[in-house]
Amino acid sequence: MNKYSPAYLDKLNSYPENFARFVTRIPGVATTTDRAAVITALSPTHEEVLREAGLDPKMLRRAQQVHGNKVALVGDIGCSYPVEGVDGLFCGSKADCCLGIYVADCAAVWIYDTVTGSRALLHSGKLGTQQNIVGEALAAMHKILGVQPINCVAVISPCIRPPHYEVDIVTRIKEELTEAGLLPENITDCGLDTASDLETFYSYRMEKGNTGRMLALFGRLPETPQA
Repeated sequence: MNKYSPAYLDKLNSYPENFARFVTRIPGVATTTDRAAVITALSPTHEEVLREAGLDPKMLRRAQQVHGNKVALVGDIGCSYPVEGVDGLFCGSKADCCLGIYVADCAAVWIYDTVTGSRALLHSGKLGTQQNIVGEALAAMHKILGVQPINCVAVISPCIRPPHYEVDIVTRIKEELTEAGLLPENITDCGLDTASDLETFYSYRMEKGNTGRMLALFGRLPETPQA
């Protein structure tokens, strides 16, 4: 199994069109307090993960991530990236783009509509969770793409958790997902704490800002030509 396709993403990847990954700590890449510099250093590995799946790195769509609750619809052609002022991205079923969110203690949340094939990927840290970014995203997906939350599955990534953090963001994210209409059995919490395993994850709090970034990815795999 691909090390960046862990078991908690199985529900998403069980749909043959889906490409869901979580790129964790990359050995040998020096960390820094400069977010832009460390992302530049990590980018070759991140791009290789996309290429291995047959996805063009140019199709990666990213958000500015300002710890808010705004989301944006993206697609094959669109505005410049990262999209300014947003912490979440969503797209329709036929979009060939791949959504990407960076995290280093905050949660990434994947949402997939099993009926329409629409996708979302969200950055939900303390502030984004307080502002209910998952609820905002599902409302936008319903309005623009006709998504019904009862048909959706969601996955919550590794993130910082008590006792390493005073706020239990995961419990609140799950509550917000169910309040928006998802069935509890369709929500997967990986249960992993970024602050407790620095060999696998980056942790902004534990490394006092001198850290890297994990990359959550969610896209559509290229169609295989019919024989």
